[in-house]
Amino acid sequence: MSILLQKGVSTMTAQKKEERIINSKQISSANSKKRDKIGVIFYGAVNTAFFKAVRRGLELEASAVDAKPELMIEYADMNPIEQVKVIDQMVKSGIKGLIISPLDDPMVTDTIKKISEDGLPVVTVHTDIPDSGRLAYVGTDPYKAGQVAAAQMSRVCEDGTEIGIVTGSRQIRVHEERIRGFRDYIKASDKHLTISSIGENRDEDYKSYELVQKMMSDNPGISAFFFATTGGVYGGCKGIFTMTTRLKFKVITLGVFDATREFMKKGLIDCAVYQSPMDQGIDAMHILTEKLYNGRDPEKEINYEELSIKTHECLYL
Repeated sequence: MSILLQKGVSTMTAQKKEERIINSKQISSANSKKRDKIGVIFYGAVNTAFFKAVRRGLELEASAVDAKPELMIEYADMNPIEQVKVIDQMVKSGIKGLIISPLDDPMVTDTIKKISEDGLPVVTVHTDIPDSGRLAYVGTDPYKAGQVAAAQMSRVCEDGTEIGIVTGSRQIRVHEERIRGFRDYIKASDKHLTISSIGENRDEDYKSYELVQKMMSDNPGISAFFFATTGGVYGGCKGIFTMTTRLKFKVITLGVFDATREFMKKGLIDCAVYQSPMDQGIDAMHILTEKLYNGRDPEKEINYEELSIKTHECLYL
């Protein structure tokens, strides 16, 4: 090989090396670019099946956004002070937007109103908090969900049936609205059904187990239950199942999860009102990212997901 050719090869090799270094630096710079943070706050326990499904929807939609925002997901106790504390921490960390399942408390309302006025877009998911300045709500119509559940209860119960209601917390608007819808329908029904007791399980299985047993002990006439929350259904059904003749009881729940399926198979749960939790997550994230990256406000402030009834026949035939 001539000296001239050797020099040419050497020069080309050096140029390629330099190009690789430049490309490597560009890739490194792109990878090191900080992604926007979006805060997500749920209430209650981390392992709640409902919020796991909502979370999958949020993550799926976020992954489809070009900016690939990073999700900061926290679970706060059913305590307004704790929820406000988590909101404040997220704001200080530099989040660009917030998706939250809020407690219905003035402290939470005021906090969301303040950060919204400061320019941080907030979308409520699953449960709403009106008059807070939030950008939009995504979830089901809880009053209608309660009425749908009551209609099914009226269909399966005999005249004069006494009903117990299990809710997560009286500080969660979606639970309260379901109960209100359920009550209004029962009052207007031709069947003489009565609500004998309402108790809170804090969306926890062990509390739900103890609660239904206490409700049945205190009110021996109860022969039907409406679970106005998706949390604690397994524990509650277990408590009913161990204390009764089982198949004589009538139970209506919210959501279709492993616990629902198990006790539908056993004949305890008559039907469940399905709420499309994954769709709630997808739509909430879509609204927020459209606002953040395209400056688009949602077409509607209130965005209801479709309700449907799931029975044993729907799931297993």
